[in-house]
Amino acid sequence: MKRLVSLVSSLLMTAGIAGACSEAAAGKPQIAEVCSSKMGSQQGCACLADALEKDLTPEEFGQVAKAMDDNKRFSGLLPGNLSNDPKIAGIFASASASCFT
Repeated sequence: MKRLVSLVSSLLMTAGIAGACSEAAAGKPQIAEVCSSKMGSQQGCACLADALEKDLTPEEFGQVAKAMDDNKRFSGLLPGNLSNDPKIAGIFASASASCFT
């Protein structure tokens, strides 16, 4: 019985570690990649990622990066739930205007 419990514990621990590693936090590379695939400008998208990182809190930046990465198959860069956040939407609009003009 001890052996079975030990085996189950080991499997659960291994699965937990693998799951945590596969869900690495999204960041500037994901923002730039999604942006570039939709906007076609690597330079502008790198600028956008830098501006967002500079102007958002680390938590907000991670939220935006993850949302953009999760939303990459759909139209638009910023998903609706974040577009409705006045602070994030304003910073995103300002960064987009300065990086793509």
